[in-house]
Amino acid sequence: MEKRAPTQPQGKDQSQNQTQNQTQDQTRDQFQVSIIGFGRFGELWASLIKSDFPVKIYDRSETALEQARKAGVPAVTIEDALAADVIFYSVPISEFAATIHEHARILKSMDKSKLIIDLLSVKVHAKEILTQELPENFEAMLCHPLFGPDSVNQFGLAGQRIVIEQFRASDDTYKFWKNYFAEKQLKVIEMTAEEHDEQMAGSQALTHLVGRILSNMHSSESQVATTSSQKLKEVTEQVSKDEFRLFLDMQRYNPYTRAMRERFVKAQSEIYKQIDGS
Repeated sequence: MEKRAPTQPQGKDQSQNQTQNQTQDQTRDQFQVSIIGFGRFGELWASLIKSDFPVKIYDRSETALEQARKAGVPAVTIEDALAADVIFYSVPISEFAATIHEHARILKSMDKSKLIIDLLSVKVHAKEILTQELPENFEAMLCHPLFGPDSVNQFGLAGQRIVIEQFRASDDTYKFWKNYFAEKQLKVIEMTAEEHDEQMAGSQALTHLVGRILSNMHSSESQVATTSSQKLKEVTEQVSKDEFRLFLDMQRYNPYTRAMRERFVKAQSEIYKQIDGS
């Protein structure tokens, strides 16, 4: 993919900065970006980058493609989408392996190298699949935006966090996207897939586990609810907005979540024994 020149530091001559900005805009227009998957997050991601790059959408669902058209983003065939220079994957975790396997056959028939960026909330699984399936000359980055439509609607994009790993991207490509995310006012966190999944097991996956358990309790509203119980209710409502498949996928495809759940059950059992006085 084409690379843009690095951003000039503050304090340079204004005309030089204007020329630099024009060069960056021209460079961005020189490569095509596609997003595979137009669910809630795919739609959000398209809205965040479509003003900076020519973006096109592919989804297996005709309803999703129609939604993309309504959002002002071109909906294209899978062949057109895979012809892009940069391809973001925003598909369910449990469908990622089959999707990449299917697309790899088309990608291998194409002449030029591409950059593949996954947007999954598990990284070890994504890394393994991309390693197995992608042609050796293809670049790949791992990316997990730690935000979604609800948090962006409530708090805005500035200050939201995004985790990235260079993986198989060249230094120039990695720097390009790292700088781009920073320019979008995202807080960029660099870590390996293993570090990411281990930490997410004890944070996101644990939060969703607790939220789903509380949801299954079907607790009634209370006029005397404390502040802390209200916070638990907020957690329950927040995780329930996501598809149940996402919850299952986070638990099943993160290699560190089983150990987290075992610690959870053990801690619960120990608390029960203390309550019972045993």
